[in-house]
Amino acid sequence: MYLGNYLRKVTGRPLDVWLGECHVHAGLTREMLEQRRVEYPDAEFLVHPECGCVTSAMYYAEAEGDVAASRMRIVSTEQMMRRARVSPARRFVVATETGVLHRLRRENPGKEFVAAREDAECRYMKQITLEKLRDSLRHLQYEVTVAPDVAARARRAIDRMLAIG
Repeated sequence: MYLGNYLRKVTGRPLDVWLGECHVHAGLTREMLEQRRVEYPDAEFLVHPECGCVTSAMYYAEAEGDVAASRMRIVSTEQMMRRARVSPARRFVVATETGVLHRLRRENPGKEFVAAREDAECRYMKQITLEKLRDSLRHLQYEVTVAPDVAARARRAIDRMLAIG
């Protein structure tokens, strides 16, 4: 829902947005973002567009204030990684699932990364492990099938994303 509304605003396109959400991203609220802005006025903010605080982040990015437009980024995970590498900022507040912090810290040892919410952890994402993936491929388990017309539409959407990204 938040990602769809963000894309609707950014692209100006009419989109049918399903009223669903990730419980972790929905828990990242405007109040949490505001609290972190007060606690870390020198930080650059990296916000996933599917967060509940994305509307506030868009406002802060457009408005003048204690977090300048150049310090509020609404970005994908890979864009977070790129931004952290090239940014002159030494401290970042990261609004997404906390698993991203490990990679950010590993790839940028001289910089500090603070979770917008320390307990923003998805137990469902943690159920998928490399060992489980390996075993499912090795034993051809958990096959997912979809109707051919659905697969064709999904493939088209993925091909479009890859073409622009």
